[in-house]
Amino acid sequence: MKKRSKRIKNTAVNSRLLVLVILCIFLTLTTKGKFFTYSNFVSIMYSISLTGIMICGATFPVLLGGIDRTVSGNAAVCGAMAATVALAFGESTTGALLALLSGTACGVLSGFFHGIVLSRFEIPAFLLTLATNEVLYGIVQFITGNKLINVLNCEFMNVIGQSRFLGIPIPVYILLVCFLVCYFILNDTVYGRQLYAVGGNRQAAELSGIPARKIIVIAYTISGFLGALSGFVLSSMNRQASSSQAQGYENDVLAAIVIGGVSLRGGEGTLQGAMLGAVLIGVMTNGLRLLGVDSIYHNLIKGMIIIAAIAWDMLSAEEKSGAGRNPLVNLWKNKKNHKVQ
Repeated sequence: MKKRSKRIKNTAVNSRLLVLVILCIFLTLTTKGKFFTYSNFVSIMYSISLTGIMICGATFPVLLGGIDRTVSGNAAVCGAMAATVALAFGESTTGALLALLSGTACGVLSGFFHGIVLSRFEIPAFLLTLATNEVLYGIVQFITGNKLINVLNCEFMNVIGQSRFLGIPIPVYILLVCFLVCYFILNDTVYGRQLYAVGGNRQAAELSGIPARKIIVIAYTISGFLGALSGFVLSSMNRQASSSQAQGYENDVLAAIVIGGVSLRGGEGTLQGAMLGAVLIGVMTNGLRLLGVDSIYHNLIKGMIIIAAIAWDMLSAEEKSGAGRNPLVNLWKNKKNHKVQ
């Protein structure tokens, strides 16, 4: 059973990798040498580093069959606190480190709160985290006073957001570290196996002795922490914080996770698949820009791809379960059987 599950996961990742390769070949042939360059690939990785960090954390709740829409709110709060604290300490390295600790602490508290509430009460995660996200942006408005907070001379933040090592931006390395740590947790620890079990069937997992509540709390806490960390990176990139910072990023994160094959029902999918989804979106956005497609169409195309991914997820679920609860699937099957007869 374990080998079959692993084979299914590898097949899903390989299919998305094939789509990515085909997309890259198409863009290489149609952009007149603009796409297939080292600098453009580095630019793509830099552009997805923020959402990638968020994805590393947000994948945990989705694997539980939940969702965390506060990744952008946590990022905004951390960014605002980071800029404020850094300025209060004269933009020193000590101030920046304190800013990082205080900002990520807010993300941890936010995630811990969600985990406690969702593990004990039958509240839809979408509604709870959506409401909390609005609260977080209210806090950001209070901290910033609806004004830009510029942090131009903080050496530590400038290194994080503006520097490169071996020609690659520091945020890309941060993403790589976050990915490797989260990959290890999900694939090589007892907690990772238990998380998949709870996401697949919480009641059965609890009956087998798995502490489901603890698993849920940890998952949302990780998501909150990494969401906040991405906010610090974003403020370091922009060298400022604002009341609308990171707004809308939660949609890009969800899009990448769904496109990457992580099931919204929980218990299925991989972090590498979700990251491939982020790369696919990054390559697609970059390609549309190089092809001269107006930016007003980017969200339209992205939305259509998300709808297609969700529809595919639903169809796959019906095929696996054989329950036949989806009327659209039943209608399609009936028509197919009728033609055969």
